[in-house]
Formats: sequence, structure tokens, C-alpha cells
Amino acid sequence: MGRPVHADGRQTRQAILDAALNLFAEKGYFGTSLRDIAAAVGVRESAIYNYYPSKEALFEALIVADHEYKVERLAALLEESIGDVRHTLERLATLSLEGFCAPRQEQLFRMVMTDGMRLAKEGRINLLERLSSGQAPLRELMQRLVREGWLRKVDPALLVMEFVGPLVLWRHHYALRLDHPLIANRDDFARGHVDHFLRGAAARPLGRSAARSAPESPTRRRRPRVGFQQRRGQ
Repeated sequence: MGRPVHADGRQTRQAILDAALNLFAEKGYFGTSLRDIAAAVGVRESAIYNYYPSKEALFEALIVADHEYKVERLAALLEESIGDVRHTLERLATLSLEGFCAPRQEQLFRMVMTDGMRLAKEGRINLLERLSSGQAPLRELMQRLVREGWLRKVDPALLVMEFVGPLVLWRHHYALRLDHPLIANRDDFARGHVDHFLRGAAARPLGRSAARSAPESPTRRRRPRVGFQQRRGQ
């Protein structure tokens, strides 16, 4: 077998990545051989080494490609001016959830969760570095929101963890196909999540949160309770 007909190096590289992702997600990393991937692409096994020196390198290449895709997808949002932090964060949350639902993203998530952790523990890939690099654009956004006075002066890395954590939990629920209203109503979840995030992280009351945190009207304040000792002295 030779290279696929009418395929150049870039197409072959992408075909190898696509085949590897499909097989890693279906059979697992440890249940897939380079020979399996080569057969799916239509090339000799030796041809894969022209692009990737090992199966581990191919696994990491999928994670890197996913990172580049996410950065490109969020680039416009992260670069635009911010007039309403709630709107910006709701769009970020919605884009993230929409991405989680894409079939390719489901495959990547299954691949990383099933075999990525084991490979990392065995020291065969640097999964932490790969995943951390994907958080860099979000850290830059949080730094910007702090700098512009939208969020409290907190470590941007901590803000990223607080913002991303519930989204990742949603992704786990979605992957397991759990029947829950928060999974079915994706937009409602995004709005509710941002609302809770801003309650703790906002530098000042904003939008809907401001209405909830506004001081109680003087005409509706309760009269102070009279202590036991004061009543006895009357």
C-alpha cells in the first residue's frame, strides 16, 4: 500500500490524526496499534513514522491539535472589547458547552479520560502540561477582567479554576448521558453558572446580581428586636 490517492503530506497527516482519534476513542489507546491506524488510513505502518515517531507522540498531537482548535475558536471573543462582563462570560460558557457536544470533542474527552491519565502516571506523556497550556487564553482573559476592574483582584489561575470547574462537571454529566434538566437546558446552565461565578468574583454588583444584592428598603426593614433585659427595665 502507498499513500492515499491525491493526498499530499498535510492530508495524510490529518488522515492519520482522524484515524487515530476514531480508534483511540473506540478501542482505547492500549487496544489500538499503529498497524490498525495505518490500515484505516490506507498506508504502510512505516509511513506513519514519517509524521509521528511513536504512538505516544500521536496521542499528544491530538491534544495539541485540540488546543489549537479551541484557541482559534475563542480568539474573537477574547480579543473584543468588554462592555458587559456578564455577556462576555455567558458567551464563553455557551461556546464551551457547545464545543463539548461536538462529536470530535466527545471522542477526545473519552480518549483523555480513559487512557490519558494512565499514560501520564506512567510518565509516557506530559498530560498536565498539555492541558495547562489550553488554559492560557482563559488566564489572559481573567487577568484582563481583573485589570479592567470587572473582577476582584484574585489570582487569575484560581479564577479560571472556579469558572471552568462547573463546566467540566457538566461535560462529565453530558458524556455519561445523565438525564438532568441542567444538561438538557444548556443555555440556562450557562447563565446560572455565570451568575453564581459573578456573585463571588465580581468587583462590584453587576446586572441581575446587583438586584439581588441591593440593600433592603428602609420602609421594609424589620424593627430591631428588644432584648430580654431591656423589656424587664420598662
